[in-house]
Amino acid sequence: MTDSLHEKIAVVSGASAGIGFAVAKKLAAAGTHVVALGRNPEALEALKAQCPLGRVQPIAGDLNDPRYLSELDVAIDRVDYFVNNAGILTYAPLMELTDQQIEDMFVTNVLSSVKLTRLLAKKMIRQKAGHILFMTSTGARSVFKLAIGYCATKHALAAFANGFRLELQSDGIKVTEIAPGMVDTNIRANSPHPAVAAAMQARKFSPITPDEVAESVLFAVRATPNLCPDFIEIRPHGAY
Repeated sequence: MTDSLHEKIAVVSGASAGIGFAVAKKLAAAGTHVVALGRNPEALEALKAQCPLGRVQPIAGDLNDPRYLSELDVAIDRVDYFVNNAGILTYAPLMELTDQQIEDMFVTNVLSSVKLTRLLAKKMIRQKAGHILFMTSTGARSVFKLAIGYCATKHALAAFANGFRLELQSDGIKVTEIAPGMVDTNIRANSPHPAVAAAMQARKFSPITPDEVAESVLFAVRATPNLCPDFIEIRPHGAY
């Protein structure tokens, strides 16, 4: 039996590291053609080298740059799946975050994310088919100390996911929100606050891996045509 992902086209944002890198690899291994977006061209080339020949098309750039979005609009004709994964995070007490740090998280995690989603959704509307997967967080429904700014962006992104689902379902487009708990990536590398290091050392569970998050993406996109997994929340065992 042929895998339902064979010869499909997936766009994965934030594919140069962490969850996006793992998702792109798994989709390519399943026979999907992957358009890999990210800011690090060397990392995207490394991704391409680790995948079956011809399965990954890297397009490096910054989603906050309107010229990059225009380039993507021209370069991407058809898209069956869009894994909306790009994001940044700065952990720190809310009163110690700078205005710029808060703004940067909202611009990347929400505004640029929604711009790219709208761009690709227009192509799906023309096709009368497609599947958009928003990578949010358990922080989209809770607020955690040291991550309040980040949680606020994920609350907003979850609202957009619900809104896109309402507006696009009549065009045959599915929308899934995937909300991971703590994942073992380097996204916290830009959070040097000592309280962050102490919190990481005090945790009593192991974070989930990017590969484990990628498995949830495969589960969602392999759903039968009449089944839409609206919301998938995954946590490390023992994280409650």
